[in-house]
Amino acid sequence: MTGDAPPAPRTFTALLAACPDADLRQPAGQLIDSVHFDSRQVGAGACFVARRGLRDDGHAYIPSAIAAGAVAVVAERPVEVPAHVGLALVPDGRRALAALARRLWGEPDLALGTVGVTGTDGKTTTSHLIASMLQAQGHAAGAMTTVGTWLGGEWLPAAGRLTTPEPPVIARQLRELVDAGADWAVLEVASHALELRRVDGFSFDRAVITNVTHEHLDLHGSVEGYRRAKRRLLDLLDASPTTERGRAAILNADDPVVAGFARHTRSDVITFGQQPTADVQSEWHEFDGGRPRVTLNSPWGRWTVPTKLAGPWNASNIAAAAACVGSICASLDDAMAALPHIAPVPGRMQTIDFGQPFRVIVDFAHTPAALETCLAALRPQTPGRLIAVFGSAGDQDRSKRPLLGRAAAESADWIVVADEDPRSEDPRAIAEAVVTGAREARPDVWIDIVLDRRAAIHAVIAEAGPGDTVLLAGKGHETGIAYADRTVPWDESSEARAALAAAGYPQP
Repeated sequence: MTGDAPPAPRTFTALLAACPDADLRQPAGQLIDSVHFDSRQVGAGACFVARRGLRDDGHAYIPSAIAAGAVAVVAERPVEVPAHVGLALVPDGRRALAALARRLWGEPDLALGTVGVTGTDGKTTTSHLIASMLQAQGHAAGAMTTVGTWLGGEWLPAAGRLTTPEPPVIARQLRELVDAGADWAVLEVASHALELRRVDGFSFDRAVITNVTHEHLDLHGSVEGYRRAKRRLLDLLDASPTTERGRAAILNADDPVVAGFARHTRSDVITFGQQPTADVQSEWHEFDGGRPRVTLNSPWGRWTVPTKLAGPWNASNIAAAAACVGSICASLDDAMAALPHIAPVPGRMQTIDFGQPFRVIVDFAHTPAALETCLAALRPQTPGRLIAVFGSAGDQDRSKRPLLGRAAAESADWIVVADEDPRSEDPRAIAEAVVTGAREARPDVWIDIVLDRRAAIHAVIAEAGPGDTVLLAGKGHETGIAYADRTVPWDESSEARAALAAAGYPQP
């Protein structure tokens, strides 16, 4: 994945053909070789798209973009630009950004089969499973996820902290997958990306929806607004051109919200879950001292196989991936043969083992439903105390903070609330909101606030005893903790290892 230049420079007029509602006010005197919405990324030959953001108005940065070398500007309202700079007006800068980036990189989504995966939880693992199973079935498949880009069995770091990057990055990475020989791409699609039109105009052959619970109400405004954002992936699927690959929505039959989405698509529908009516049915088998197994009953066969993935919720993720891959390949034999060898995604139910007499697990669970499910699964496996270290992000959905506390209190014996990404908010106020929810659910639960996450991890590992389970939730694979004035480098797994070493457990 090299990030080379687009297939060929484009004239401003040729690029604007991707935006039927564009009003060309002034032609550009030079060819376009990049598209940006961030003036700090602009260089010579760039087209700058000015759009109204959630906090800033991109139109204020047009002079900076031109000074940095932009040769064309696409704006949402009339602006003044020099005579040598192209100008076009569009009603929606977000949609224009996606259309222009996609056209600049040669519409790579049309050269690939493309799977979009959305849902509150399970998106990254399901995306990785789909790509891995497609590889096993003989396809060259890549995945673009929160963790990074996966191709040929290797993880490449993510371009940033966004689950779904901005359209110029999506288009470039899809082109890189095409150039690397991939024939299928799996794209993890967050609700933010759907709401903010980052994937508008891109073609999808499959849409997978894992579940829809509670998340990001700060952006969507309400639970129904969040659900509408998730449903938009089905709209994009329906709007995609029909090819020999067909179009199918892969929906969770166990989630009544997702199951109801079947009424909102004209594409084929394939369901998965534990419901007897599901097209792909799954069952989880946990074994003491051994690897768990999953049973799948599908139109393409029935299997019971071991898996390296931990946690019964992965029965749903595996079933979703199998339903998707089966709909593509009309077979799952090779995919199921490969399943026992597919490693977990980094930071997902990752066990840190130094030979200590208690379990230490790192997981990305950062929504109330994910935390509740994770702790509920660990409870029967924990003869001692179940200890949870987690927090909640700042500048995001405040309503989920007491819900996180409530979810933890239902299963955990000891809750330690630590910083996650407080950003511009007061970290202690965030923690107190989490504690409020925990106390309401269970007044006698043992709770500490230790905002310094490193100190919190060291404290619980130093106190953990035989039979305990320590769950470090919320950061998973992430590489930093964001504060108002800085981002502190962070690696949750490394911090857990350091705490175990400090507690006297030698690294194996």
